[in-house]
Amino acid sequence: MAVKYPAIGNKVTAKIIETSGDCTIGMKVGDEFELGVHQCGDFCGYFYHNIFQWVTLLQFDGTFPLFPDKDVMVWECPNAGNRVKVELKREKR
Repeated sequence: MAVKYPAIGNKVTAKIIETSGDCTIGMKVGDEFELGVHQCGDFCGYFYHNIFQWVTLLQFDGTFPLFPDKDVMVWECPNAGNRVKVELKREKR
């Protein structure tokens, strides 16, 4: 069955920008994923669980004052042994 995700709010793209160690599911620098409240695709569920609220914030036009660019956030994976750093970027639809 093909899954079709609704285009709700802004598009949020997660791009892997740095790794330290080997990601347990094999994500590598340069990999990109479209994320949203309905969509986590092949992105790591453990990491997605930690950033879900930030994905939601970006998808629905929220802002957070500690980030200088309101459309970009950078987060690190909660796996301390194999850190993956991701950039979340909002694109207006």
